Amino acid sequence: MAHLVYTKTGSVQLTDQNLELRKVVQHGILEVKAYIAFTHRYSEIVAKNSYAQELLLQAAKCHKTAPIEKQMYVDDEYLLALANLIDAHVSLFHTEIKDIAYKYTPGYFRLSRNCNAIIDCLLVGHSYIFLQTFDTEGLPSPKRQKPYQGQPIVDTLYETFFKNSKSVGLQFAQRFLDIVENKTGRPEIPIPMLAMVSTAIHAVLIAKKNKAGEDFKFTGNQFCDIYTYHVALLERIRRTAPVKFHKMMANIYEEVQHFRRDAIGVYGTDTSLAFLDLEGMDDE
Repeated sequence: MAHLVYTKTGSVQLTDQNLELRKVVQHGILEVKAYIAFTHRYSEIVAKNSYAQELLLQAAKCHKTAPIEKQMYVDDEYLLALANLIDAHVSLFHTEIKDIAYKYTPGYFRLSRNCNAIIDCLLVGHSYIFLQTFDTEGLPSPKRQKPYQGQPIVDTLYETFFKNSKSVGLQFAQRFLDIVENKTGRPEIPIPMLAMVSTAIHAVLIAKKNKAGEDFKFTGNQFCDIYTYHVALLERIRRTAPVKFHKMMANIYEEVQHFRRDAIGVYGTDTSLAFLDLEGMDDE
């Protein structure tokens, strides 16, 4: 059960392993995706291998695979090889999020080949987080009473976290019920999930401006500062206008769920609130 299969080149592939070992690693992969969604976006910045190892030990206990759990405790190289599998899938998840954001962002913001003027408008004050109206020249104007409610954010949230039964948002639906108990009585999108999607949209805009194509890297080393900005901004909205904040986060969750139902039926940065229209945001 605990035997680890190596390739001819000395690497470890998940598909080469026995069923029990695959279940343990797959459990760990799902848990780290939940960590990204509910706790912190850039897990490789915060914890890297140590967190993956902790998840693997928990997964082995959960699946009652004592030989695997024992091998993890006595063989550091064995545990590291399994943790590297989780880290690799975290990178794949980052790429998936970026690719989904890339699919929805250019169309909504009307990004043609020569679109730097539009992108510059969107990047100033992180205006891409708002719903937009567009003038006759295609330049966007943000609705500042509607932060984090633009269509690319909703689309990316849905496809990344809620599209099917294997999605993290459905696998960990209890997390949203826990938020209901502790907040306003309505499920809310968690801050890390929303900050991550907003960061991906920012990354897409930078790539489009630099004409980098869709194969650009989406890593913590490059974009952790943007993620941190969005977390700090959302936290500040929560502190400054808690009723408006919880209504906004619940409305975003509800919008994503409406989108899901429709789809299934058919098939250290400045975090000033000056650029938000807090008075115009809904209380009730």
